[in-house]
Amino acid sequence: MLKITEIKKEEAVQALELIHEVYREIPEKSWFSLDGDKELLTYINETGFALKAVEERKVAECRCKEGIFEAGEEEAVEKKSEMAAVFIARTANLREENLGEYLRLTSEEMERVAHMEIAMVRKAYRGQGLQKRMMQEAEKRLKEAGYHYLMGTAHPKNVYSVNNFKKLGYEIVAEDLKYGGLPRYIFCKEI
Repeated sequence: MLKITEIKKEEAVQALELIHEVYREIPEKSWFSLDGDKELLTYINETGFALKAVEERKVAECRCKEGIFEAGEEEAVEKKSEMAAVFIARTANLREENLGEYLRLTSEEMERVAHMEIAMVRKAYRGQGLQKRMMQEAEKRLKEAGYHYLMGTAHPKNVYSVNNFKKLGYEIVAEDLKYGGLPRYIFCKEI
């Protein structure tokens, strides 16, 4: 079973490694605009939060001869976990990048905008709804924190992300060139 929890500061480097691993596998790089490690660490540790989906499994080790248990012999059980996916939300210091500009919000309303920034899922865990589940968990946390406008971007041909946004009730509020001239849908969900 995959469990979704917040990434701790000491896990941030592991999250970066997952992001880079998944990014290397993306066949069409224009679908994803990868920020630098410094920026990603700032999002995780200072100007937002990050969630992880972790698969925990028990690994049994036989303390016996030739893998055969005999009366009285024990099995050592160790918990192993693997980070399966990462999600990052940005909530502060959005400044000129604040997607709320597309909604023509007041300055007060702009402070209640959060960005659904990054969702990366390892290949072995795709197709299990992790991006959607992590976004739902982030939405819950953002609502509790007083955010009202959840916004994000996706390349129009990235059907996986576009469909996840739509399934969660996000609406396309604009289509624009972002991140150095890459086409993007701008999504918004009011909570």
